[in-house]
Amino acid sequence: MINFFRKDRLQMLSKNKFSKYLLYAIGEIVLVVIGILIAIQINNWKQLNVENKLERKYLNNLITELKQDSIGLKNNYLKLERQARTKSLFLDMVKGKIQTDSIIEYFEYQWQPIQPYVPIKSTYIEMSANSHLRIIRDDMIRERIIKFYNSYEALEKEEDFLTQTSTENVLNMISERLPDMSNYSIDDIMSLRHDTHLLNTIQLNGAYTRRDNYKKTITDCSTLIAHIKEYQSTLN
Repeated sequence: MINFFRKDRLQMLSKNKFSKYLLYAIGEIVLVVIGILIAIQINNWKQLNVENKLERKYLNNLITELKQDSIGLKNNYLKLERQARTKSLFLDMVKGKIQTDSIIEYFEYQWQPIQPYVPIKSTYIEMSANSHLRIIRDDMIRERIIKFYNSYEALEKEEDFLTQTSTENVLNMISERLPDMSNYSIDDIMSLRHDTHLLNTIQLNGAYTRRDNYKKTITDCSTLIAHIKEYQSTLN
């Protein structure tokens, strides 16, 4: 087509038909511009299609990981809830205010370490590292995802602090006061009742704070899953 315009243009110039030549030149330019615009549009469409597929993949992977997190978070929450619930009961038992055969069981809840849950953040890390958070087209969903994973960082920092101070202190103090941590009796436990430092440390072992933190994170996790699923239903 361009060769045709060039040949025709030369013929018109040789016949001094400048006005027609000008029209043909403009037509040639228009064709080139249209061709470029079409190529750009096709490239944009292909890029958009790639990003839409990538968005769906990320959303599916996020839901899968968040569901696994929900299970892990709940397991830790149940352990911490049991530790928090039995703490006052144990302290009353060891002080002789309550008589029960459960003192060994409740005692073990207070010193057995409950390791922090480590969230699964593979998809979010990948999205952040590759600047792909922008691929999530809905601004509100994207902000909710970012906010939730920032809350994971806050949870991890507080967990590190509480487990390295309160929990480890309780374990270290008890191990120093009992002759054998793998074999002890009710009398061994009751002998701790005069150690106010140890009892206060158990009282302040962070179980309530950790339990409440996990409870909130579980709720936020479930809410985010629901929001992502709702958004997925709107995608074509």
